[in-house]
Amino acid sequence: MPNPPPSNHGIGRKILFFLKFLEIRLRFVLILLVTALVVGYWDNIQNYYERWERNRQAQTSHGHGGGPHSEADAEFEYYCAMHPFVVRNHPGKCPICGMDLVKRKKGAPLTLPEGTLARVQVSPERIMQAGVEVEPVAYRLLTRTVRTYGAVEPDETRMAKIVARFPGRIDDLMVNAVGMVVKKGEPLARIYSPKFLAATQEYQQALKAQRNADADRQANADDRRRATQLAAYARQRLLMAGFTDDQLSHIEDNSESKDTVTLHAPLAGTVLEKNVLLGESMEEGSVLYTIADLSQVWVQALALESDLAAVKLGMPVEVTTVSYPGEIFYGVVNFIYPTLSADNRSVKVRVVVDNTAGKLKPGMYVSAVMRAPVGRYGDAGSFKDDAADKTTTAPSPAPPPANEAAMADMPGMANHGAMKNESASAKKAAVKLPTTTQEDANHYLATLAAGSEYYSCPMHSEVVSDRAGDCPLCGMHLEKKKKEGAGDHAQHPENAQPPAAAQQGDQPSQERWVEGYSCPMHPDELSPTPGICKICGCGMKLKKMRIERVLSIPEYAVIDTGARQIVYVESSPGVYDARSVTLGARAGAYYPVLDGIKLGDRIVARGSFLIDAEARLNPATAGIGASPSGGHQHGG
Repeated sequence: MPNPPPSNHGIGRKILFFLKFLEIRLRFVLILLVTALVVGYWDNIQNYYERWERNRQAQTSHGHGGGPHSEADAEFEYYCAMHPFVVRNHPGKCPICGMDLVKRKKGAPLTLPEGTLARVQVSPERIMQAGVEVEPVAYRLLTRTVRTYGAVEPDETRMAKIVARFPGRIDDLMVNAVGMVVKKGEPLARIYSPKFLAATQEYQQALKAQRNADADRQANADDRRRATQLAAYARQRLLMAGFTDDQLSHIEDNSESKDTVTLHAPLAGTVLEKNVLLGESMEEGSVLYTIADLSQVWVQALALESDLAAVKLGMPVEVTTVSYPGEIFYGVVNFIYPTLSADNRSVKVRVVVDNTAGKLKPGMYVSAVMRAPVGRYGDAGSFKDDAADKTTTAPSPAPPPANEAAMADMPGMANHGAMKNESASAKKAAVKLPTTTQEDANHYLATLAAGSEYYSCPMHSEVVSDRAGDCPLCGMHLEKKKKEGAGDHAQHPENAQPPAAAQQGDQPSQERWVEGYSCPMHPDELSPTPGICKICGCGMKLKKMRIERVLSIPEYAVIDTGARQIVYVESSPGVYDARSVTLGARAGAYYPVLDGIKLGDRIVARGSFLIDAEARLNPATAGIGASPSGGHQHGG
């Protein structure tokens, strides 16, 4: 028999069972979802509850005729400067960062610290995704490099033009071609001139009159003086006409008058121009030759207006040409012209270059590179008493002697260890902890050995202490840190590298000044020992220099809005303040800092564009890119 069809009652039970099963599953999922939302938004729920509680208490106090204190308290609230969403109706500390809550009137906007344009908070997930990196502001040894071009010219101080002093005719040319090399005093040409004959005869007659006056015993002193003056005047005229002392001596010794004069080279060099031919007549003042000493030449380089501040008198210059690739000619800035060309906005810079080999030819185009430290520099020993040295990190104390145990057994040295401990204790006692100035902080840190633990405020680098506590400036909990061994060179000099070798180039440092041996062509490459430059093969002797490091930040940490330059400073983990900074001309990958931030500030070195985008998306900081005259900004 065929099976009977299922009844309606059986189908209903199956549907009911399915619905109950689905209800149980959905109830479980709903419970999980509600739990996750409560956990994720617990801070918001707590804030909403506290706000409702404050409103309820305020209404209760008004309804029951609350006293004056309850009405005054209802007008104020307390918030965290680092976490604005943390608001309480009573004083206390922030549950997140531990800072003291700040009192404000209800509804009042958040006032940011002086110099802060905006404040933005970024979640840890976003920070990890964008690869945000923070680094402290430090001193660096920056070098400004100016690259330009120019042309080779003869040294005007080593040039001479041979000019005819008398009209006449060229009877002989000893130097008859351009490019010939002549020595000083070498004969160049012989000129026939009737006026020369008259000048020599006049000189001989003046000499004869002088001799007769000196020999005449009856001649008075005036006659002798007059004869002597006439002879001197005639001699001076011939000297101005181009005669040499040897030629005049020959005329004085020989009474014979000549109608030709020989012109001699006044200096050794190369003939650049020859304007006469044999037998040609010339007028008085005609230029016969142009001679130049090309063992030293000038390079007229063009420095752009924006690079002019980096060009200094006496700074070294590297000159290269396309004719001799790979070969460097070295020179020195000799003169900076006082006018600027309006056509190309550049200033001529005269560079004196040695050309003993004769490879640089006048008219040749060259490339020039000039390098100079951004900070002050000079011979070692310079700037010793400069007031700027007072801002440097305090020096570390002298290291203990290696044979301290042996010294304790020596007569009179039994109390050496006690005296040393007392001295160290006195130094620590002289600094009140926690410190409130950078000088005291540096002094205290200098007394700590490598690996020692100390406590510091994440917002104020000048606040350090030897025990846990709260920052006296902002109230935040002091963070525990450990002193790194790299900064403890003074305590262990035998294991430390020389400071000049370890702190070259763009390596950050807390010290403002550095000393070492450097080549004039590469002032930023310091060596701990003297010797000969081996960087560029110039063979120059290294000179001991004292160079100033400058406060600097990486190029990629700067947001340039066109109206101003902005840097984001980490005020606390995940919270960043936008500050307007004043920067100098870029030197390599760094900007010198003139104003806006100080040593030790932790800036966003990488990922600053993400932080800037977060700040611009916040309506409360919409004016961050406005003109500096736009007024003070407030964070949300």
